[in-house]
Amino acid sequence: MEIKSELFNMGMQMSTELWSLIYMGVFLLALGLLPLIAKFIQNGLGKIITRKDLPALEGWGDRAERSVRNLYESLPLFTILALIVHFQNYSNETTAMGAIVFCVSRTLHPATYIFNLYPLRTLTYVTAIVGMGMMGSVFF
Repeated sequence: MEIKSELFNMGMQMSTELWSLIYMGVFLLALGLLPLIAKFIQNGLGKIITRKDLPALEGWGDRAERSVRNLYESLPLFTILALIVHFQNYSNETTAMGAIVFCVSRTLHPATYIFNLYPLRTLTYVTAIVGMGMMGSVFF
């Protein structure tokens, strides 16, 4: 006997924008492990567990921690855009491409941040903003 629920069969497909939002959440979770790894390398397991006298991260660990915070700051606007575009059924090729541009740019940005590649870091940041602009173009 097959049971179908209207709750799960509302006729709405997952849009590229919504898939991109899910991807960014998983990426943020994975990226958040880098500062933890840096703390382990810099301080050892004993200090991490007790959290006593943990010095500030240095070098690539500090930049990894800042790149996580930077992604946290850019995700609220992307989340709002992705949800509005999806649930108001505004999705089109431009908004989908904007979401993909944002995801690719924000995936590359932490690497450019951690390895101190300033011209590329700026380029990936600006490209992510352009991607959000493409998503927001449906409002104008």
